[in-house]
Amino acid sequence: MKVPFYIARRYLFSKKSRNVINLISGISIFVVAAVAASMLTVLSAINGIDGLVRELFTSFDAPISVYPAKGKVFSTDSIDFLEVQQIPGVSKIARILEDDVILGFEDRKTVATLRGVDSSFLAISPIDSMIYVGDFILEEKGYPYAVVGLGIRSELLIPIFNDERPPLQIFAPIRGKNIRRFRENAFNKKNLLVSGVYSVNAELDVKYVITSYAFATELFDYGNAVSALEIDIDDDINDIVNALKVYFGPNYLVQTRDQKNALVFQTNASEKWATYAILMFILLIAAFNIMASLTMLVIEKKKDIFVLRSMGATENMVFKVFFLEGMLINLVGAFAGLFVGFILCWLQQNFGLVALQGSIVDYYPIEIRIGDVVIIFSSIMILGLLSSSLLVRYLIRRHAAI
Repeated sequence: MKVPFYIARRYLFSKKSRNVINLISGISIFVVAAVAASMLTVLSAINGIDGLVRELFTSFDAPISVYPAKGKVFSTDSIDFLEVQQIPGVSKIARILEDDVILGFEDRKTVATLRGVDSSFLAISPIDSMIYVGDFILEEKGYPYAVVGLGIRSELLIPIFNDERPPLQIFAPIRGKNIRRFRENAFNKKNLLVSGVYSVNAELDVKYVITSYAFATELFDYGNAVSALEIDIDDDINDIVNALKVYFGPNYLVQTRDQKNALVFQTNASEKWATYAILMFILLIAAFNIMASLTMLVIEKKKDIFVLRSMGATENMVFKVFFLEGMLINLVGAFAGLFVGFILCWLQQNFGLVALQGSIVDYYPIEIRIGDVVIIFSSIMILGLLSSSLLVRYLIRRHAAI
């Protein structure tokens, strides 16, 4: 006589042993839930950092940049800006001219990169939203101003809009003049007042001084040359990149923001998946906990299994009962853990449970991605499927074979 599945399960997990079963299952569910919540929280935190980094680089770099394939600068005389702007998807174009300079303030000096930008730059890059103190002013009443990084300001102790103090001195090497021979005469020297201080990240804050394109052109004496053209878009970036490559030809490099900062974004991605691998090891430990629980259940129910087998229950029937119990533990643990993880992330997003001191953001950024939720849930269920099926089959054949 074949024993129905529901009778076999009800007999094995009778009320007499329900307390023991609930305790064993509860511990396993708690372990799986804790791992699932940790995975979601940690991966969401890494997503938040990645999103913050992308936002910061977005404030400084345009979606697409065009550089010379060789050399520092290229002439814009042969470029028809109206024709470039008529390429489908191209919205705005900004001219950029940058080169290394020596900054001097009172008796302090440092090396930086002076970045001259034209009036279209602010329409492309929201760098003015990253102002730490002061204002983003590059020219006022015919007098040039500069916006410096927070690291440069801290190093040179530069005041903001203070006419009573000496201005910021800019020394740019004159092309073709030997510095050892001409010394001070080998530099173009100009003065600027600092209108504001920006803060993007530690690398950029100590590197760039931003001023007007007209001032940079006069300082470097490059004529109509530019270091780059930065392009804003309002359509699919891949199609526009291909069109720009065709237009500019092999003498120019057309790069997206992600390509320009590939190392940073690849590092963030590598850190995320390295963290995921570590968390998977923790999940593997949780799987051993479930395996131990199932082992205890099978041994606890060894006599009841023999009774069922003698009543006609097949080995597959008994396997199915314990296998589904293991999968149920994984399923409940995964849902409970993801729910707790969602709550923790929501609390961090809305109330800032974990603060960041001395950072450009007040609280640790969090970003939940559906793809991560799917990966976490799938990892738990696949690992649970493999561990439960293999272990239960082995245990039943060893401890409950007839």
